[in-house]
Amino acid sequence: MCNIASRMSRPVVVVASPDRTEAAQLCDWLRAEGLEPMPVLSLHTARHEVQSRKYDVLIADAAFAFDGDLQAIARANNARAPLVVVGGNATARARAERNGISHVERPVDPAVLLCHVTMAIAEGRPPRRSPRKCITPFQSVVEGAPAYIIDVSNEGLRLALSRRRLAPAPQFTVRIPLIGTTLTVRRVWVGSAGAAENSDTAVCGVELFRSGSRAEQSWRTFVSTVSGRMTID
Repeated sequence: MCNIASRMSRPVVVVASPDRTEAAQLCDWLRAEGLEPMPVLSLHTARHEVQSRKYDVLIADAAFAFDGDLQAIARANNARAPLVVVGGNATARARAERNGISHVERPVDPAVLLCHVTMAIAEGRPPRRSPRKCITPFQSVVEGAPAYIIDVSNEGLRLALSRRRLAPAPQFTVRIPLIGTTLTVRRVWVGSAGAAENSDTAVCGVELFRSGSRAEQSWRTFVSTVSGRMTID
């Protein structure tokens, strides 16, 4: 396997699993790839760690992630750090897929795990380079299905999507009829809309990705002229 962490500051990967043997094995694989794993064997400690320290990726047992609400706690405290869920039943697998979360079956295959971790690190949300605008939602088309753009920036946008559909692929297109442009984007994160009345809605943050100069110029012209509330979060 090729080394996936050549930079001086090694990415930190929290490994939360109640199985001591499994956690040690996962950490060995990650360490061999130049990563900095941190094993956590209890849900209580995992909750504390994801709230109190910086890390790049969280690998969590499905019961910790979903039944123990570790996913929600991690998302609230470190939205930039992707999650990789290990094991669980069909319900856990469906929940991970529905929310765009990487999932690895047991017994864990090291090549599969490291592939997911590599993608997770690549998809980690970069620091925002310009403010974003919260705007009046308007319709777009994602993989043939309607979606709504709810805020914009020069580098990307946020989409409101139906939870009834699978999460978008890591890379996909967004057609924007309002400005006659189609953007190629890269998924950065998928989360909950947050309000009870929006329980069927998920929010997806994306960044522009190889859209081409003309499409990107059209997008940035639109961002500069559309009305909205500025924010930097």
